[in-house]
Amino acid sequence: MTIRQGIYTSIFAFTALLGPGTLLGQNRDFQSWWEFEFDYSLSRSLQLEGELEQRFKNNSLQYNRTLFTLGAGFDANRWLSLGGAARIVFVADSKGQIQPRYRLHLDATASHNLSDFTFSFRTRMQYGFEDILYFGDLAANSLVSRNRLKGQYHFFGTKFRCFASLESWHYLNKLPDPAFIHMRYSAGLRYDLNFTSSFSLRYFFEDEFNVSNPDKLHILVVGYDHSF
Repeated sequence: MTIRQGIYTSIFAFTALLGPGTLLGQNRDFQSWWEFEFDYSLSRSLQLEGELEQRFKNNSLQYNRTLFTLGAGFDANRWLSLGGAARIVFVADSKGQIQPRYRLHLDATASHNLSDFTFSFRTRMQYGFEDILYFGDLAANSLVSRNRLKGQYHFFGTKFRCFASLESWHYLNKLPDPAFIHMRYSAGLRYDLNFTSSFSLRYFFEDEFNVSNPDKLHILVVGYDHSF
C-alpha cells in the first residue's frame, strides 16, 4: 500500500462513516479535540502515562470540557499489556459553570504484529462518578465496559502510519439488562517526528443508542505524543 492509496482509503472511510442523516431526537454536532499524551519509562516493562485533552463543541465554537489523565501501563509479555488510570474531567454545564467529574479505568490490551501491520484488541472497565462523597454509590454512578478493535499500517520506508478502529460502550450497572449505548468509529494518520515524538490527525464518528436525545458526533482530533 502506498501513501496515496492510504490517503484515498482514509477519505473513503471518512465518507462512509458520515452515515445517513440525523434521526428524530438526535443531537448532531461537529467537535474538535486537542490532546497531548506522554509516557515515561520506569523500567523495561513499566511506564507512567498521562494525557491532557481539550474539547470544543457546537461546531467547535464553544468550550465543552478539559480532561486530565494520569496512569500506568505494564507490559506483561510480547502480546499483552495491562494498565489503569484516574481521570478528572472539567465540564461546562448549561449555565457555563465548570463542574468536576471523575473517572477510573482498568485496561487489558492484546496485540499482534504481522509485517507492517499491527492489530490490537483492548477491553476497558470504566467507573464514573460526579462527587467523591458518593464514590461507592454504584446505582447513582456509571460502570461501563468499552471494547476497541484497532488496526494500524506502517508505510515502509516512511514516518507515516495509518490506522482505523471501532469501539463499543456497554452499561453494566443499569437494570434490568446491560445496555449497548455507544459506538465510536475512527480513522487517521500518524507522523513520527523522531524516535520519541509524533503528531496525529484523527476523525471520529460517535453514535449513541438506547438513551434519550442520543448524540451523532463528527469529531476532528489533533494530537501530539512524546516519550521521555
